[in-house]
Amino acid sequence: MEEIDFGEIQQVLDEILGGGTDFQQMVSEGMKGENLLSLHRIGSLLQKLFLEELLAQKTLWIHILILAVAAAVLLHFADVFRNKSVSQISFCMIYMILFLLLITSFRGSMEIAGQVFEHMRSFMTVLAPAYFLAMTLTSYVTSSGIYYEFVLLLISAVRWFTEVFLLPCIEIHVLLVLADHLSKEERLTRFTELTELIVQWGLKAALAAVMGFHLIQGVISPAADAFRNTAVSQGIEMVPGVGDIGGSVADMVFGSAMLIKNGIGAAALIVLLLICLVPLAKLGIIMAAYYVLAAVLQPVSDERITGCLSGMGNGVRLLFQAVFTIMVLFLLTIALTAALTGP
Repeated sequence: MEEIDFGEIQQVLDEILGGGTDFQQMVSEGMKGENLLSLHRIGSLLQKLFLEELLAQKTLWIHILILAVAAAVLLHFADVFRNKSVSQISFCMIYMILFLLLITSFRGSMEIAGQVFEHMRSFMTVLAPAYFLAMTLTSYVTSSGIYYEFVLLLISAVRWFTEVFLLPCIEIHVLLVLADHLSKEERLTRFTELTELIVQWGLKAALAAVMGFHLIQGVISPAADAFRNTAVSQGIEMVPGVGDIGGSVADMVFGSAMLIKNGIGAAALIVLLLICLVPLAKLGIIMAAYYVLAAVLQPVSDERITGCLSGMGNGVRLLFQAVFTIMVLFLLTIALTAALTGP
């Protein structure tokens, strides 16, 4: 345990979570089989976060409600104007103001997603050396090298996937939704459906690629390392005089190293959940608010307004799915690596 340096991991956690999380203590508790996750603490945190997020977004929702009602008044009472184009021009002006509000709000959601992606990558970058050093101490040398290279590749791939492909596609989807509802004729519906499909299939492909690697690699390298461990233990036991004692000592050393490795893995899983918990909750609240606004305004407002709000909800939902999927990728990587390289 003393051979593994957790200082860099702790420094990154202090920057991300603001202190209060002792990674080495979590590893020790995980080695003892203690509960690392307090459901009561998480429940109180989510409740507090829900109220804070509602208060933070209150002004935006009030402005959206006022604009939606104003647009409905202009369109429903268009007969008072001698020239009906006046009401249409007024609606377009209101819609453009709403467009700017929604774009600003969505940029905030994009920043939440981009920040949590960066936090997960930073944590996995500093976790990998300590975790795979512990795996090396269990004598899973071949698996440690292969999985370490895979994790570094996964971190780089996630960076490219999120910054170059995922977030731009979601942003394009939202812009198409807003532009499509400017007129009564839907001219960009197929493009919006296409971008949504591309994002969803991209996330599924990334998840399938990670699962496929672990499925294939889990059959090969852990078996070779397990055979080497057995050969070493039996070889020590064959030494005359000290064979039994030496074999017992070797099993104890390997078992202790395995316990440390699994403790680090369990602590890493909890930390990833803590990193993603608050951003996922914020995105979920924003997504639900858009859907509720669209449902409440549908009886009184123009269908273009409600369709726009519903489309914004879909855009935030894609961000939520993206953050959740990337989190699952890292969680699966740690969990499957621990499971496939240990008893």
